[in-house]
Amino acid sequence: MNLVFCLVSLLGAFLLFQVQPVISKFILPWFGGSPGVWTTCMLFFQVMLFGGYSYAHLLAKRKPRTQAMVHGVVLLAAALCLPIAPDAGLKPSGSVEPVSNILLLLLRTVGIPYFVLAATSPLVQVWFSHQFPKRNPWRLYSLSNIGSLTALLSYPVLIEPRWDVLTQTKVWSVVFGGFALLMGACAFANRVRPEEVTPEGDPHPLAGLHMGNPTWLQRAGWLLLPGFASVMLLATTNHVCQDVAVIPFLWVAPLSLYLASFIICFDHPRWYLRAAWALPTMVLLFLAAGMSEIGSWNPGFVAELLVHLGAMFGVCVICHGELARLKPDPKHLTEYYLVMSAGGALGGLVVSILAPLIFRTFFEWSLALFIGFALATCIALLGLKLSRGARIAGAVAGLVALLPMIKWEMNLGSRIARARDFYGTLSVSEREDVDEHAVYRAFISGSTKHGRQCLAANRRRDPLTYYAHDTGAGIALESLKSTSGAKVGIIGMGAGTLACYAEPGQTYRFYELNPTAVKFALEYFSFVADMEARGAKYELALGDARLTLEHEPPQNFDALVLDAFSGDSVPVHLLTREAFDLYMRHLKPGGIIVVHITNHYLNLAPVVERAAREFQLGTTRIARAPEPDSDCYPTDYLVLTRDDTFLKAHPPVLPPYAKSVDVPLWTDHRHNLFQILRNW
Repeated sequence: MNLVFCLVSLLGAFLLFQVQPVISKFILPWFGGSPGVWTTCMLFFQVMLFGGYSYAHLLAKRKPRTQAMVHGVVLLAAALCLPIAPDAGLKPSGSVEPVSNILLLLLRTVGIPYFVLAATSPLVQVWFSHQFPKRNPWRLYSLSNIGSLTALLSYPVLIEPRWDVLTQTKVWSVVFGGFALLMGACAFANRVRPEEVTPEGDPHPLAGLHMGNPTWLQRAGWLLLPGFASVMLLATTNHVCQDVAVIPFLWVAPLSLYLASFIICFDHPRWYLRAAWALPTMVLLFLAAGMSEIGSWNPGFVAELLVHLGAMFGVCVICHGELARLKPDPKHLTEYYLVMSAGGALGGLVVSILAPLIFRTFFEWSLALFIGFALATCIALLGLKLSRGARIAGAVAGLVALLPMIKWEMNLGSRIARARDFYGTLSVSEREDVDEHAVYRAFISGSTKHGRQCLAANRRRDPLTYYAHDTGAGIALESLKSTSGAKVGIIGMGAGTLACYAEPGQTYRFYELNPTAVKFALEYFSFVADMEARGAKYELALGDARLTLEHEPPQNFDALVLDAFSGDSVPVHLLTREAFDLYMRHLKPGGIIVVHITNHYLNLAPVVERAAREFQLGTTRIARAPEPDSDCYPTDYLVLTRDDTFLKAHPPVLPPYAKSVDVPLWTDHRHNLFQILRNW
């Protein structure tokens, strides 16, 4: 039975954390590929974890026979929910409120199985302490965290490249069936073997540091420490996903480090030394806050990721190390886990629900850096053997170091509008060019500019930033200049810059997921209004482009431009076989598909070129080199068409970083961004 308890702890934790990237990736294309999908999924998982711990806490107070019967019924109910693949009928249509829809969808598909898995760790530890009262139940918690970490690390390396998500859900369901049988055996063993109780007044030989009943101050620590670690985890994940891509690797890496911090801190007290962890964490937090402010430092993707994830990891180790120091006597084990899980759920609520309501940026990330630095400073001072005067001097030095961090994070520039919603953060900045006697406005998603306009009357129609006349988008749309009645589809509105190319009698139909983006484009930029004044027709389809195109009749576009970004993050579901199948249905024979592939981190060209081969489309790659003091940025576009005349007239202009990579055809259920990472 000792082996069975260990196996159930490992397998239950493995399944608990394996299902998170599996089901999140499955539904990601249904909700616009936004970083908010993962954050909302994490909120669901944390709340369900709290529910499972609550159930375990209440069940552990019942007689062993009652525990076995009740949990047997719950295991059977979970097995009846298999397999966990969401039915296509649950896919939302058009523009829907995403958060509640995601939560309800997850509840219907994985709610009961996840609830069972969430209750496993505390229940198994309680039953283990009944069967083996002289052994340490806390080690099972570290064992379960090893299972969780194995699940997360194996997903992007072994599971994701090998199977599509539909197969992943089937394999997961089969393994869950085996787990349910083993868990039932544990419940039965607890029923038939008598509970051995340590005599009253004789403390458990393997109790935590705090004997007797826990105080309310200790309980506050159980709640707030994991709560802040959860905030740091989710805020960091949001931050890195906003500027790279919403991919399982960037979900898994922070979560894996978060779990590793539990393993380190709960395995043995010798692994957590206050000063040894707090001092490096202070340095990393300082660097994370000043990443874009310290000179012209551009460390590259991996270095930037390491600094951000290292800072998060250090904060999590500090929080969980202090949490481990507050471990109670094992008789309070389920209460301890219950309050701890409540803290995790509270952190999820703060980032997913509260922060978007009160902040217009991802300010919870900045706030977490400030609080983390202050916490690390306090812990470092507690861990060092210093005199009172030295500790006061250290606290003052920490405060002095915190001031530039606050300045860097609060340096928001001149923003005349700012908003935040499920899809990210948007803002509009304004700057006066004294030399040109002109005012410029920029549309910013996250930290990336997605459009800019000169407000001078004679330059309002100039396409700036990524949309100049010699870019792939500019060349393709100008080729339609003499086509009377041409119809153009544009996925991603930004500032509406591409409306510059609309001629009288032509129709430009914009597909935009974010209502706030439409509001900013129409209110602060004149591209669309000027287009209509010239006699061109403006159409708007609000909602995810994939879902909208699925329900629309063929649009017969002469050109379709894919220009959807959130920050610098790419919605992967717009580059799959299923997506291109939709585009071809809405494109005229000989029409043009223009794909904007400019990206700091991902080499998207091989993905688009592979899709072009699948649909027998010719391609030309048109890159624009940087020019000093130019209002137009370096760009990279792929243009796809069966029009040989267009392809011959516009031979490829390759960027210096062009690299040929052979990638398999991406689908909604299978794609791997590891193969196309660049700027390492």
